[in-house]
Amino acid sequence: MIKVHGLSLSNHSSMIKFALKEKKIDFEWVETLPYSMSKDESILEKSAIGAVPIIEYQGEYISETLAIFSFLEKNFPDIKLFSDDPLEFAKTIEIINICQFYIELQARNFYPFIFFGGKRPEGNIDAIKDKIHMGLKSLEKKASFNPYMINSFSYADIYASFSISTTIPVCKQIYDWDISQEFKKINDCLNIINSRDVAKNVYDDVSKAMEKLNNNA
Repeated sequence: MIKVHGLSLSNHSSMIKFALKEKKIDFEWVETLPYSMSKDESILEKSAIGAVPIIEYQGEYISETLAIFSFLEKNFPDIKLFSDDPLEFAKTIEIINICQFYIELQARNFYPFIFFGGKRPEGNIDAIKDKIHMGLKSLEKKASFNPYMINSFSYADIYASFSISTTIPVCKQIYDWDISQEFKKINDCLNIINSRDVAKNVYDDVSKAMEKLNNNA
């Protein structure tokens, strides 16, 4: 059985949980802090920079979200979340990369402040907003929204859901910018993705983890 070493609060850990449940793959969840929070050097043997999620399978460890998606798709092909069509497959990766590099990675600069009570960053604020705006415009242009990001439900939808869900509060609190209103096609698509039973279940886990964190603060 696959073991997932992940943090319930982590959007990337949630992406892996979302994928596993959609593909109906049994797994064991091992709640794990990243090295940046735990300073436990043993995790560096499983993940090069000590980030989560990590999956453990037959004594091997795989980190990085897209690498894990690729492994799941090759090893558990019954329910496909990557298309066999080369063009649609490439477009799925394209959407994932747009979400990763131009949206979520930019918003991540503010995660410690928005979600964990850290100090508000002051540098490059406007430049970060410009990059997020560029990413969202690109996503709106490249996605099909028919009804999902690229036609059928795929890893692109999982990645978009948990990238943009954390970007929304960042943009609202840092910039007083409601990206849900400005990018309505994206928001409508996310509502379809997040209405799936598995999505509701995974987001419920995130809410419970956040509530637990706040209660222990």
